Amino acid sequence: MAKPKQSIIGGGAMSSSHEQLRSMNRPLAIAIAVTTFLIASLSALPASAQAPGSVELVAQSSWVDDGGIFSIQVRVAGAAPDSTVILRVLAPWTDRDAFLRQDLTENTQVLLELPPVVLGDAQDTTNEVLGLEFLLDGPNTRLEVEPPPINPDGEPAPAQPTQPIAVLTSDGGSAVYPVEVLLLDGDGILADSFLTSVIELPRRDLRPPLDVSIILETHVPSMSTPDGTGTLDDETLGRLGVLSSAFAQHPDANMALSISPETLLALSRDDGEAARTIIEDLRANLTSSQLLPNPLTDVEEQAWIDADFTTELVRLYEAGRDVSVETLGVEPEPSVMLLDRTLGGSGIGDIRELGVQGAIIRPEQLTSLDRTIFPQALTTSFLVDAEDDDVEAIPSLVADGGLTDHFTNPGGAVLNANRMLADLVLLSLQNNGGRQSVVVNPPSSWAPDAAFLNVLLSGLERVPAIQGSSPLQALAETEITPSLGVGALSGPLRRQLRPPVRAESLRSFRTEYSQARNAIDSWSTVIGGDAESRGTLDQLLHLSADHRLTQPERDGFIEAIYSLIDTEKDSLITTPEAETITLTGREVDVPVVLENDSDTDVTVLMLLSSDELDFPEGSEVVRLLEPGPNRIDIPIIARASGDSPIRIQVLSPDGLVLLGSAEVLVRTFAFSGVGIAIGVIAIIVLFVWWLRHVRGNGDTVTSPSGEDAAEAEHVEVIGV
Repeated sequence: MAKPKQSIIGGGAMSSSHEQLRSMNRPLAIAIAVTTFLIASLSALPASAQAPGSVELVAQSSWVDDGGIFSIQVRVAGAAPDSTVILRVLAPWTDRDAFLRQDLTENTQVLLELPPVVLGDAQDTTNEVLGLEFLLDGPNTRLEVEPPPINPDGEPAPAQPTQPIAVLTSDGGSAVYPVEVLLLDGDGILADSFLTSVIELPRRDLRPPLDVSIILETHVPSMSTPDGTGTLDDETLGRLGVLSSAFAQHPDANMALSISPETLLALSRDDGEAARTIIEDLRANLTSSQLLPNPLTDVEEQAWIDADFTTELVRLYEAGRDVSVETLGVEPEPSVMLLDRTLGGSGIGDIRELGVQGAIIRPEQLTSLDRTIFPQALTTSFLVDAEDDDVEAIPSLVADGGLTDHFTNPGGAVLNANRMLADLVLLSLQNNGGRQSVVVNPPSSWAPDAAFLNVLLSGLERVPAIQGSSPLQALAETEITPSLGVGALSGPLRRQLRPPVRAESLRSFRTEYSQARNAIDSWSTVIGGDAESRGTLDQLLHLSADHRLTQPERDGFIEAIYSLIDTEKDSLITTPEAETITLTGREVDVPVVLENDSDTDVTVLMLLSSDELDFPEGSEVVRLLEPGPNRIDIPIIARASGDSPIRIQVLSPDGLVLLGSAEVLVRTFAFSGVGIAIGVIAIIVLFVWWLRHVRGNGDTVTSPSGEDAAEAEHVEVIGV
């Protein structure tokens, strides 16, 4: 007879601790039992149910013409050998909105279906690439004709066109066909599928190609630190490398780049091979029209405008331009801007001050259009009004939201890039004449993908209906949209910016920033010739403006400015030590030696003061000091003989920064005006007495005696 269960665990009656152990193990035992059941159940299922498999797009033809072959490569993974792959082509897309939704409700007609391909017959192992293809047969197609065979009677048999592959018959017009690729298991049940497109473009189509302006943005976290040691991590370098490689591999795509100059600074500080390659690729392939202007660091521009800080915002853009020129050797195109997300209508006039003549705008920044008047996506430009009626409206293009979605739609990089190419062709086909443009701008959440960019840019270089265009070209050559709809005779379409999300307040930071700016400007009056020192201080101030920084991080940049100025000024000028200078005369020059310890010329203000001395040329003396000792002669007028100190303060030319101080003791021997007059009279009296004495005694000179001696003694006292 079987033993009781408790005897197996503990042998006899269990203690309380054994009861606790069993209660703890009960959930684990249940989990193990469920897992075992599931494994057994799955093992009992047929192979097709265990591994339904998946199918994905690997590559495909970018476009075909009459008589061309459309090729597609797919990868099937995890499917059983008896699974099948089917390709079928449906009626062309006529509605872009349906295309964006991938809605086949109106595309139910099957124009071509390839015979099912059994995986076990087509490939030896799973996860191989499977190739499918068909011929596009249109009015201009010329099928190859084989030499006619010879019949037994010696007569040639009728020639027959060779059709080695399936044929899709079309009317020869431009079109975009949906292509379904289906994976069916051994029971004919759909396991997986995807939807791509065949682009048909006859070479005789005379419509101008659609200008496609692709603007790639970098979204890199702030890496700057006050001491300049911030670096880019490997993930960020990898993403930047994908973008720079795209420019190097596809120079004819003519796409544009919007990159923060702060990121360029970080790249220039990085001595690694990855950073050097990124800079080299960009330097070799970017032109001015392909580089968009940006402030040195990421700021909420509307906040700066609201704080009446437009002048500093302009400086931020100028600093960004200088970094771009220094790092990439190219100046950003100043006339076209990718509008900051925070900017509202009140900022249009301010960006005009930057020299901006046209704008690229994201769709969420604009008020909506009337779909009854504009049922299709805009492929022409329009005007954006400023809040101030006195400010001229700015010509603009909007980044197409549908195109933006292709970057992040599910389906994989290759499939999404081919869908974007098909979408661009659909936009091109709605063109009834004239130059038209669209802007492609990835969302900020998109991580650059090499496969996606390679497919998209290769198609942009090869598909005849579209062509790459810089933002400047797109704005310059695209027609203005009429306000009453495309093709109407009316004034230009005018649109407004949505009220921006409330930006950060710069009220407290504005004070700190302004004080630091004043300190830099004051110090610059001293080191006017030292561009490197001024540039370092300006850069620290500009980097502190990054809205992503915390207040302590911002304070770190501001404190670094003051610390750097203090360090430089304390070691800039050597003033004379306390000394005594002895001079004779009432009006003389006092020599003072100031030593410039830097390697560049500096300008200083010497502020002079003394209780007993006057300075006929003024008490403020501005001098340019060359490196090394500099002698400066200071004219003085002594009011009286004796010791008189001159107190000297060496300041910045604006008098705000104290560079040093010294005190020089001047000892003068000088007669007053009354003393000089008495001395002259005494000399005259003595001369008269001597002359009379000589005349009275002839040629004999004798000592005076009596009254004459007394008179002579009196004269000597007066002359003392």
